[in-house]
Amino acid sequence: MFRFESWPVLFLLIPAALLAFLFVKRNRAGREGIRFSAFLMNMVPVSPRERIFRIVKWFPFLALILIIVALARPQLGKQYEKQDVKGIDIVLCLDISSSMKAMDLKPSRFQVAKETLLNFVDGRPYDRMAYIPFAAYAITRCPLTTDHRMLKQLIADTKLGSIEDGTAIGMAIATAVNRLRKSKAKSKVIILATDGMNNRGSIDPRSAADLAQAMGIRIYAVGVGTTGYADMPQPGPFGTVRTVKVPVQIDENMLKDITSKTGGAYFRATNAEKLKAIYNIIDKMEKTKIEVKKFALWRDVYENILWAALGLLLGFFFVREILLRVKQ
Repeated sequence: MFRFESWPVLFLLIPAALLAFLFVKRNRAGREGIRFSAFLMNMVPVSPRERIFRIVKWFPFLALILIIVALARPQLGKQYEKQDVKGIDIVLCLDISSSMKAMDLKPSRFQVAKETLLNFVDGRPYDRMAYIPFAAYAITRCPLTTDHRMLKQLIADTKLGSIEDGTAIGMAIATAVNRLRKSKAKSKVIILATDGMNNRGSIDPRSAADLAQAMGIRIYAVGVGTTGYADMPQPGPFGTVRTVKVPVQIDENMLKDITSKTGGAYFRATNAEKLKAIYNIIDKMEKTKIEVKKFALWRDVYENILWAALGLLLGFFFVREILLRVKQ
């Protein structure tokens, strides 16, 4: 970046240009006393000293121009941006009970839920996030971190059956609340995805929601699965796999209670597209505040220009007074 700090000084270039014009006009007038044909003038040899002086006589005007430019304070600068990021602390809770194998969301509830979580993490680069998978109990696979690469790897590596079967929604919420207990973020959020009813754990989901409410933590819950019945893969004889119909049981009333109590919201995802849309809605509802301040650092460069002007003046006087020995 380049600028003139005192740019109005550049208007002095106008009288400087006028002075140069008058100088040229005066020199031409002095040569009009005796006229020679162009042929004869070309026959007159020009000495090297004269050639040099024809160039050097313009040095004072060039020096004057450089001095005016220097007085305008030319500056070079570099622009910077300072981001003031006010992030959100988010805990992602994912149900990995056996019912997540159901295929009403293709290829399965679990695979779609995992992919949706990974995309959600990608869309929030400034937030700290934690990850808690749960079944019969909840386990913190990743504490609050901004290392989203590690977080995504842990989500991707999650497998069904890695935790004893069951659905401990209350334990998942309580574990998430504990992770957010010491958080200093102005906004603290739990996003819980489940396809069942609370049937394990020593903590009731509503009691856990009371803890979240007391700490200013919002809960967003997503019910994953269609209504009625869903196809579930089951092992058959001789290593085969058969599909059976199982009833879909999601305690929506409980999920609505815990989310409304904490200022969050409950959503139902009956297909993969709707599940992704729900996470996009949550993403928009919980916006990270980013303030970008632009500023520039400038440094003066007029010193080099002044040195160049001084060099031109010294060169002019050296050629005129010493090299050419011109007498005034």
